[in-house]
Amino acid sequence: MATRLEITHGSISERDRLPTSADTLSVTRPTTGSKTRSKGVLFVLVGSTIPGPRTREATKLVADTIRHEYYYDESAGVPVCLEKAIKSADRRLRSSREGAGLPPGSFGVAAAVIRNNELYLATLGAAEAYLVRAARLLMPDRSAAAGLPSDEGRSVDVWRGEIYVGDALALVSRNVTETVGTEELKSAVLTLHPQAAVEHLHHLFVASGGAGSDSIVAVEAKEQTSRFHGRAAPPAADAYGDLSAAGPEPFGASAAGIAGAFGSLRERFWEAMPRREALAHEVSATASRAEVQRRAAMGLLALVAVVFLVGLVLAFVPRGSDVRELNRVAGSDTALASALDFANRADNLLTTEPETALEYYREAWSQVRQARGTGLAAPALDELEVRVRAGLDVLYGARAPVIERITALPEGSDPAYLVADPRGGAVYIDRATGIVHRASTDRGRVADIVHEGDKQKGTARTIGEPVQLAAAGPDVVIVDDKARPWRWRPSNSAGAGTLAQLTLQGRAGFEADHGDVEAYDPASGAAAGLYRMYVAEPSLNQIIRYQQTFDGSAFQEPSPYLASQATEVAAFEELYIDYDVYTLFENTLRRHVYGRWDGNFAIALPPDDADLRPGHDYRLVEGSGRGLGNNGRAYLYDALHGRIVGFSKSDGSYLGQWQPAGDGDEMDDVRGMYVIDGGVVAKGKKKGERKEDTLVWVTPTGIYRTTLTLG
Repeated sequence: MATRLEITHGSISERDRLPTSADTLSVTRPTTGSKTRSKGVLFVLVGSTIPGPRTREATKLVADTIRHEYYYDESAGVPVCLEKAIKSADRRLRSSREGAGLPPGSFGVAAAVIRNNELYLATLGAAEAYLVRAARLLMPDRSAAAGLPSDEGRSVDVWRGEIYVGDALALVSRNVTETVGTEELKSAVLTLHPQAAVEHLHHLFVASGGAGSDSIVAVEAKEQTSRFHGRAAPPAADAYGDLSAAGPEPFGASAAGIAGAFGSLRERFWEAMPRREALAHEVSATASRAEVQRRAAMGLLALVAVVFLVGLVLAFVPRGSDVRELNRVAGSDTALASALDFANRADNLLTTEPETALEYYREAWSQVRQARGTGLAAPALDELEVRVRAGLDVLYGARAPVIERITALPEGSDPAYLVADPRGGAVYIDRATGIVHRASTDRGRVADIVHEGDKQKGTARTIGEPVQLAAAGPDVVIVDDKARPWRWRPSNSAGAGTLAQLTLQGRAGFEADHGDVEAYDPASGAAAGLYRMYVAEPSLNQIIRYQQTFDGSAFQEPSPYLASQATEVAAFEELYIDYDVYTLFENTLRRHVYGRWDGNFAIALPPDDADLRPGHDYRLVEGSGRGLGNNGRAYLYDALHGRIVGFSKSDGSYLGQWQPAGDGDEMDDVRGMYVIDGGVVAKGKKKGERKEDTLVWVTPTGIYRTTLTLG
């Protein structure tokens, strides 16, 4: 059973505050037991180095908003509610008269919640939180973000730990810490009553020439030695208008009613009595003789512990190590416990409340990262990380598909490109040998189909070294190192076929510095096979389009596709043609309609960008649903994380992602890929919905295939 704690605090009264200080402090103790159990006691410090009454109004606005929003919000646990309250205060500050013209990060915020034995901390900007435990000064939140006002989408990290009997907490403006020093801070909160401690520190701050932000709140946790109290003193108002009083504990149901009635009359009597403000430097809380003796004993023990600890530091720790090194082990244990708590909550809500579960999983992941940052290496942390990752992947639509290897490639292979031929083969170039290969996707057999120097039948034309491939209706277009396009047309499923140079009216070939080459067959039925070629030409700042003649014997004079020349053509990594032209450019996918960039189309950022898989490196693009008016899917290969990410062609929204399970390397270093369109459902309730597509890709180790399952 957890020890029942009695929380006492001390803070500077308004009459003792410096005229140059615009800080605001708020301490809220709920008046009902249910609120105490569910929301705890809230301490808020809002500090600013900007003097003036307007700034003080703004800091008060922030503190009041945090207090109100935190206790009003019952939608989630303490960390989520505290984060939402701070964000709400930030929004209100930025939209208020008081916050107009304030530079970003002007206010520091330190907020603490103590609920039973739980401690939650959030710090932003020039406000700090310190925990004193066993004569050690700990700084739980070491990654405080910039202060308020801030960006709309910035997250607030809430640290969670435990508070025990004898612990002390200090919320303090960084201006005070830098003036009096952390050693004085630790000594004061360790040896003095909270109220005496803050008054002592404030006196040192003023004596040292301190000016401006001067906020300090000291909190002490001690054991409730007795649940039965004598006659209660009248409730005394603290510096922020919060009241606290303890009544007698009932002995039984009847005694409870009588005690409650007398207690109510007593409280009304004292409320009607006139009050006198506390004198300056007055310590409002008193301690009994036993308490004083206990504190003296604890101080002596703390002194011995400090001497012993300093000896250990001098003996074993290199000179220059700071207090954060002493906190590493304690911080890692606390982060691990906090991560486990959030993960348990998320698991329980995964199917019933996925949005809330997502918030808890993200909190758990943050704590796991924090534990990793301390250097903790433990099987429990490894298991928890796998568990949290699995939960997030479910909510992010990340799947580990069943992967089939069609064929293995010989060691030393250097594959490039991968396209499908109409006979069901997968065609690629091995740059190590300059040979074009065809792999049968049903049996995995590999055949050599085109070599450098191969002739066109009946002519003296010979192909140079193959360097590019593109699927083109009944053909596979091969571009050699002389920038000349050829076509290879399969004649059976074993790898036999015919080779011929494509005739470009008015041209011998493409420009010497040409980029990606793609083809598109817009027709079907009898007209199928008359395809177009699109070539990125950096020297012309254009995408050049080639259209076949009606008999298919040649390509007409080329025409520019883009409505105007564009210098970014040189940066196009890949083209993808679906009537509209898609370009892989600056690590994103663009769409061009009738030669003009469609600024309304943009692919979404994957939802795991902020935690599991930050960043991306898109190298390849393929898709399904060609010719259906963007009613299809685009698939991008992310080389950074070895995965395939799917997006809707209609609006660029995120659909899902696929990655090998565990430490699988099947998607490492993908050199080329194509999609086998799953088509649409022909009848039934799901008529018109798209079916699952199949992806085929090549790496230096082999050719692979998988079904891209959604939902």
